[in-house]
Amino acid sequence: MGPLTNLANKLSGCTPGWSAAYLHDGVSELRVSGQRQLWPHPAPLHSGSLYDLASLTKVVGTTTLFLQALAAGSVSLDQPLNTLLPEFGAQTTFRQALTHTSGLEGYIPHRDELAATALRQALLTQLTVTAECDTQVVYRDVNLLLVGWALEKLYLAPIQTLITRRVLKPLGLDSATFTPAASRCVPTSYSPATGLRQGVVHDPKSAILGCHSGAAGLFASLEDLMRFSEFAFGVRLSAAWPAPFGRLVADYTKAGLGRSLGWDLRIDAAKRLWLYHTGYTGTFWLLQPRLHRALIVLSNRVHPQPNVNFLARRDEFVAEFLKAQH
Repeated sequence: MGPLTNLANKLSGCTPGWSAAYLHDGVSELRVSGQRQLWPHPAPLHSGSLYDLASLTKVVGTTTLFLQALAAGSVSLDQPLNTLLPEFGAQTTFRQALTHTSGLEGYIPHRDELAATALRQALLTQLTVTAECDTQVVYRDVNLLLVGWALEKLYLAPIQTLITRRVLKPLGLDSATFTPAASRCVPTSYSPATGLRQGVVHDPKSAILGCHSGAAGLFASLEDLMRFSEFAFGVRLSAAWPAPFGRLVADYTKAGLGRSLGWDLRIDAAKRLWLYHTGYTGTFWLLQPRLHRALIVLSNRVHPQPNVNFLARRDEFVAEFLKAQH
């Protein structure tokens, strides 16, 4: 059974529809299955549709932009973020933020009701560093928000503008955008009270922060992520591409905790590491640059409301996929 057939079995009943690609041995296998939406009325899913990538924004955009700055010598891995963000009191470094080993924690009352300026200020000033710093991987959006704000100070523009100018356009990710036409987008949530969410980022913090969020907000097609994967393979070349991407397939934490810069890590049957990342809306991506292999899955498991069964099915599928990689 091929991975896309197994994927179809795993995701049955967990999401209205999905688009997936398996890149291997110079071949691209693609499949588009199911419905674009179920409510307020069913609609078919077509190839080329744009998905709310959710946290895949972190690796397509913010991490790649950081790697450009690193390659240019404009930043260093163990540079504290507050060298660029003086209002941020902690000594958190780029490495700690990008590997989610910052240990940053804190409760912000009514967080999702704050205005953008107030939310940013709260995240810069109301978090504390816990004993988890450098000892545990604890995934938090704030880590990549902080990296994005530091890059804003470096390049003097909003993070989403920087990603568009320095990553999306130079790499020819032609459909990828932070400002999509709603008609091109696969919807996320729906309720009779709030209606259909389509072409507007699902993540509450990113919806508030707008162009200043490097944690979510990017919409893209399956083809965009296939093209990005080919840059990671070295099949495509661009002056905007941080070289070489294969170096990311390594543990960048100080205590060997199994996390790369921006990306998570997974291991296959041959004991090789793969880059891995997920998105809350129902997206996930496995990438092995040296083998020229990638598995990209885009879905809207949050339509009409989040399907919790999706997460267990996704994890089962990923484990089986990696077990089959020899």
